Amino acid sequence: MSMFKKVMLFVGNIIISIISIYAYIYLWIGLSWGEPIQFLSLETGLSILIYSFIFLLYNYLLLRKERNQKMYWLLSLGIGIATVTVIVVIIEFF
Repeated sequence: MSMFKKVMLFVGNIIISIISIYAYIYLWIGLSWGEPIQFLSLETGLSILIYSFIFLLYNYLLLRKERNQKMYWLLSLGIGIATVTVIVVIIEFF
C-alpha cells in the first residue's frame, strides 16, 4: 500500500468517526428534545447505520485492490473505535 493510501486510510476513518459522533448529537437533539442520552434509542441506531454505511463504502473503495485486506480492515476498525472512544472521553470528562 502506498503512503498516500495509508494516509487516506487514517484520515478518512478519523473523519468518518467524527461525522458519526456529530450525526449522533444532531439526531439526539432533533429527536429527543432534551431527554437524557440513552444507548438503546432511535438516535443511536440511526447514527450506527450512517457510520456503518459510510465506513464500509469508503474502506471497500480504498482497499478493494489491496493484497492484505484483512489487516487494513482491522486497522480501519481500530482507528474508528479509537477515535470515537477518545471523543466520547473528551466530551464526558472535559
